Amino acid sequence: MPMTDSIHIRIYDDRDEDAVCALWRRVFPDDPPWNEPKAMLAQKTSFQAEGLLVGEENGHIVAAVMAGYDGHRGWINAMAVDPAHRAKGYGKDLIDAAVAKLEDMGAVKVNLQVRGDNMALRRYYESLGFEVEDRISMSMLTRRGEDMA
Repeated sequence: MPMTDSIHIRIYDDRDEDAVCALWRRVFPDDPPWNEPKAMLAQKTSFQAEGLLVGEENGHIVAAVMAGYDGHRGWINAMAVDPAHRAKGYGKDLIDAAVAKLEDMGAVKVNLQVRGDNMALRRYYESLGFEVEDRISMSMLTRRGEDMA
């Protein structure tokens, strides 16, 4: 895993649960109920746990991301850097590590989603090499998701 002078990126460990949950709640306070951090961690650690990465600064988790491979494309989800630790390059380091992990899994393309009104985040990902595609993102809740809504 990449390491800069101040961030160490590694695969998530169960002992990281409280820190990652707190980070995601800070960074994504308005997420829908099906994105409840403990549930997301439980699901991810039961499926492609190697795609759950954390970034540490001085032994404290300051960043996390979920990378998943569907057999064709890679997906990046829940990429978060603690607001107090932004503008240090940690997001780029984490994205680079996630993309490398997805390439190792066999992904030929990596996708992520950004909320349509978040222009700053869109520009950030564009600066990392992502492009806006002429696609419409569609979704539907499963019965499990409907039970959470």
